[in-house]
Amino acid sequence: MKRFFKSAFLSVLSLWALSSCGNTSDMKEAVPVIPGEIEFTADTDQVRSDGVDAVTFTVRVTDAEGAVHDVTKHAEIYLSYEKTPLSTNVFTTDKEGEYVFYAVYGLKVSQDIVVTAINDVPELPADPQEGNLSFKHRMLLVQHTGATCSNCPRMMEALKNLAQDASYSSLYHHVASHSYNGGEADAAYSEAARDLSMAYNISGFYPMLTFNLTSTAVGSDLQEIKSTIDALKKDKADAGIAASVKLSGDDILVNVEVKAAQANSYRVAAWLLEDDIYSLQSGMSESWHNTHDNAIRYAAGKASQLSFAGDKLGRLEAGDKAGKVFVLPVDKSWVTDNCEVLVIVTAADANGNYDVANCVLCQIGESVAYDYK
Repeated sequence: MKRFFKSAFLSVLSLWALSSCGNTSDMKEAVPVIPGEIEFTADTDQVRSDGVDAVTFTVRVTDAEGAVHDVTKHAEIYLSYEKTPLSTNVFTTDKEGEYVFYAVYGLKVSQDIVVTAINDVPELPADPQEGNLSFKHRMLLVQHTGATCSNCPRMMEALKNLAQDASYSSLYHHVASHSYNGGEADAAYSEAARDLSMAYNISGFYPMLTFNLTSTAVGSDLQEIKSTIDALKKDKADAGIAASVKLSGDDILVNVEVKAAQANSYRVAAWLLEDDIYSLQSGMSESWHNTHDNAIRYAAGKASQLSFAGDKLGRLEAGDKAGKVFVLPVDKSWVTDNCEVLVIVTAADANGNYDVANCVLCQIGESVAYDYK
């Protein structure tokens, strides 16, 4: 239906262009159309339905020489099924729901962008120390594993011992990515785990433990794990995180605020994790090996299959804050009482690559305030 509407629109547009030749008295000043590939983007895919929070669209064209042109002011942006374009490239609404947009430039039509407007946003906790920029730092540990991996219990043992060591347990948050031979044989497997293994380029090397979003990886030797944590730990984080999470119908809503301690460009992501998943573990030697915790179920802020750096917050100066609301859909097979949300903030390096600056874990129905040193 939607594609038919677009095709019909283009046919009318073409006829209008032909019939209008030589009669420009009622037209705006003609602007030559730049030939090339059209790119339609939005600065967010979720907004509050309060009539104030906004999404801003951009239309770009890449020409034959590879030059990128911002043609937003010469393009038309449509809300699907509407006959007239938006008056600007900024959209707000006071009604909850999903909105589908596309752009028209010349005779080209972009891909769709879906924007979700929500009004049931959980309230963030107050900042207990507005003037403080000294945040506790936690790194991200991703355990690449699977219930059918006969060697993976060795990693489970190492991580259990690590969590029981008080000098290390407060330095990280741990995610189990069940991507090894996924499917019905592993109840903790998910598409998010599959994509995560691709992003980390994990192929045949199980069990494996990766640190933050880099290629740093080790096996199940506990001393090597501790040595890597020692090398990566920081006295304080470049940014702090406040978050609030609630269940709303079939979705989990996550309200996040990031406060910069160092001027930089930041992104933010939210990963849904589930505990207490029973799946018979190959190679198990103790019954607890069959119960799997921290298994990634869904990753919001995933720009592509290979990019888990998060949604853009833009450049923040020290002391600046920026917010983001995520909607995490819940599969009926997941037990929400056993779920929690890991919020990850990433920061750019000198080459424009993003790595984990800090992360925080928040239970559903609860909030976490900025964690100062």
